[in-house]
Amino acid sequence: MHMTLHREPRASARVRLIMIVCLVPLVLTTIVGLFLLWPDGPDKDLPGGGPTTNSAEGVSDTEARVTAVDASDCGPGETDPMLQADCMTYQAEADGHEGSLYVTPDAIKSGIGVGDVVKVLDFTESPDRAETGTDFVFIDYDRDVPILALAIIYGVVVLVVAGFRGLRALVGLGFAGVVLLVFMLPAILDGKPPVLVAMISASAIMLIALYLAHGISTRTTTALFGTVLGIILTGILGAWMTSWASLGIAYTEDGFLLADTTDLSMTDLIVCAILVTGLGVLNDVTITQASAVWELATVAPNLKPGQLFARAMRIGRDHIASTVYTITFAYVGSALTTLIIVSAYDQSFFETLTLGEMSIEVVSILVCSIGLVVAIPLTTGLGVLVVRSGLRPPREPLPEDELAAVGVGGAVMTATTADAEAVPPSREHADSESFQVPSASSPAARASASTEAVPPTAERVGRQSSPPSTSSSARSTSEEPPLTRRELRRRERDSDR
Repeated sequence: MHMTLHREPRASARVRLIMIVCLVPLVLTTIVGLFLLWPDGPDKDLPGGGPTTNSAEGVSDTEARVTAVDASDCGPGETDPMLQADCMTYQAEADGHEGSLYVTPDAIKSGIGVGDVVKVLDFTESPDRAETGTDFVFIDYDRDVPILALAIIYGVVVLVVAGFRGLRALVGLGFAGVVLLVFMLPAILDGKPPVLVAMISASAIMLIALYLAHGISTRTTTALFGTVLGIILTGILGAWMTSWASLGIAYTEDGFLLADTTDLSMTDLIVCAILVTGLGVLNDVTITQASAVWELATVAPNLKPGQLFARAMRIGRDHIASTVYTITFAYVGSALTTLIIVSAYDQSFFETLTLGEMSIEVVSILVCSIGLVVAIPLTTGLGVLVVRSGLRPPREPLPEDELAAVGVGGAVMTATTADAEAVPPSREHADSESFQVPSASSPAARASASTEAVPPTAERVGRQSSPPSTSSSARSTSEEPPLTRRELRRRERDSDR
């Protein structure tokens, strides 16, 4: 059974040098940007202290376990959560102290009961305890264990399916989280330009995460360049569209808080959010397209550049369709409650999409989708140029006249393309071979001349009809080495003489 082994193509030395020359400025720019934009001011706390803290004296947040529920003061069959919040009493235990717990109506509706672990504000040491009228105030359920378990399951699944590469991808994901939490968010709060901070953060994440997950290679570098081009295009388009559509208005409670307590521009924050949103999607499609180009070039090295680009783009078009769906449906899932409310408004759905927070999400989806669609052909074309630079043109087979049979003792000898690539022996070595050129007066020469007079077709037919002798076949299979192009020509000249 014949099996053809394909080696992964490598870019030429010249192309690799060009890629390094382009990569070094990107790395240096990222390092310099991190140094110049690094947050150097004091940590900034926003008013309110967050959902699990309270600025009142003596108030702290902690975990508590619900120990008792009493609904005896409620009317028979009472199901209204607003009324149940007034008539039902809860007891909870936190840090060895048991006291009363106030539960919000939405928590009552969700079915909070005895044994549930919840996060609470502890007023037991607060001077406002009497005014509050309760020891603990419900904040939310404690979800540390379920989320940690789910994260462990996710990591195990990634490791089982992707192996060591999956582990490297998880490490890269952790690095991305560090960049966002340690650099990007504090730098924006410190007053650094949000768009520039987002660009530097995206570059740092790509440089580490891509090479860590996929290894240092021209394939990964091609995907990196495609992602950079996509990010630049997304940033430019996002900034233009955000300004044109006048989206620099705070529509949410968080937006109002930032607008009132900081000097941040809402327009810049929206562009920053668009860049971060597009980063993950662009990284996905560019590495997929680069891998598609390399795999196609590996199994079909004889494809012309246009053919290779066309076949890779077939994969890219399928990826475009599925990824556009992914972006849209991911937003629909995360904003389902908002969409339900919007659908109940007495106005057209299109008009609703152009107002308020919905307009920001629509612009974000469209801008990221455009960057995604454009990045796929850019990455594919760049990958074709890189991978074709390291592929040698296909070897042409020897002409038929050179592959014609050369008679040696009645045997038919042919030369293959691989034999033609062999190094021709020196004249001294050729003269020492068992093949001897007969003299013009010898019987062998006269026999050879008479044989050459026969037309090629008749000669082949005659040789096929009369089987060669055993001794000649043995010499042709065991004694004669593979014939090179130079030996073939020399033997033809000798035969003519």
